[in-house]
Amino acid sequence: AVVSTQSTGGEWHDVPSLLGSILMMSGSLMHELTDGQLPPLRHRVIDIKRDRFSLPFFLNPSFHSDISKTWTSGKETETGRSFKTFGPWQVTQLHRDEPLLLNSTSLF
Repeated sequence: AVVSTQSTGGEWHDVPSLLGSILMMSGSLMHELTDGQLPPLRHRVIDIKRDRFSLPFFLNPSFHSDISKTWTSGKETETGRSFKTFGPWQVTQLHRDEPLLLNSTSLF
C-alpha cells in the first residue's frame, strides 16, 4: 500500500517509503488542541498489490481528558462546544468512520 497526503490545494502526493522511517500525522482534534500549531493531515492508503508492512499507532488522550479548551491558550475549541471530554467524541468519530466497529451501547 502507498500512503498519499492531500495538500491544502487539494492535490494528492505519495509519501515515499523509506527504510527505517516513521510517518507521523495529526488530525483535526490535535489541530484544535494546539491552537493550530499541528496541522491536520488528510491521507489515504492505496493498495499497490505488493507486500508492505506498516504498524499504525494511535496516541489518544485518556477517555476523560478535557478537550473543550486548547492546551496552549485555554480558548474554547470548536469540538468543545459539543463534547467536553475525549471519550464521547472518540466514540462518535468511530461510529462515523467505522460504523461496524462499535454498537449503540459503546458509551456504557
